[in-house]
Amino acid sequence: MNLQSEQPCETEDRDELVSIHLKDNPDYFLRHPEILKHLELPHSSGDAVSLIERQVKVLREEAASYQHKLEKLISVAKENEELNRRLHHLTLTLIAAATFDEVVNALEDEFHDDFQAEAMELHLFSAAKADRELNPDLDGFAQFLDAAVPQCGHLPHAKLEYLFGPQAAQIRSTALIPIKAQGLLGLLAFGSNSDHRFHPEMGTEYLTRLGEIVSKTLEVVSEPGL
Repeated sequence: MNLQSEQPCETEDRDELVSIHLKDNPDYFLRHPEILKHLELPHSSGDAVSLIERQVKVLREEAASYQHKLEKLISVAKENEELNRRLHHLTLTLIAAATFDEVVNALEDEFHDDFQAEAMELHLFSAAKADRELNPDLDGFAQFLDAAVPQCGHLPHAKLEYLFGPQAAQIRSTALIPIKAQGLLGLLAFGSNSDHRFHPEMGTEYLTRLGEIVSKTLEVVSEPGL
């Protein structure tokens, strides 16, 4: 029998039993205060600190962590509230739009500041261009439109030129929103001169709701087969 190999196991077992007992009896040191004076917990500085000091430090760290999480939740709640306000305002504006041009103007007015984007383009495919037999890859956007999910990030230069024309050279990041409705197929594109304004990690719920509102409005004001 190898006593040296058994010793660490016995120590670990005893440590586990002590740990379980203290967890099950949180008032243990209240009933045995004399033990506290024999306890020493090494500090990162090398000095010994009392158990109470260590507990206070741990509690402060936990409180700071909870405070940070609470502030983050409050920040997200405020951001969501602001996004809902914007959507509500946009919806009211689009309800008042009677023509295609009025819809486009409303989008340009509303989102130039909100999106902090230097360019905005609404691209709708003609009936011929939307025909998958004649244009199977939808000018390079078939996969995006089939997925029907907003996309943020960087685009190849050829697609930037297709969407933004002369402005393409300055566009560094984009947000694309699919536009789909009865008789309509296309996309709403926002372009920024900043590499980091639109990125793949961005949430897309707001963009999805925006796409649904714009699609339905365009369906109402557009002529069939635009």
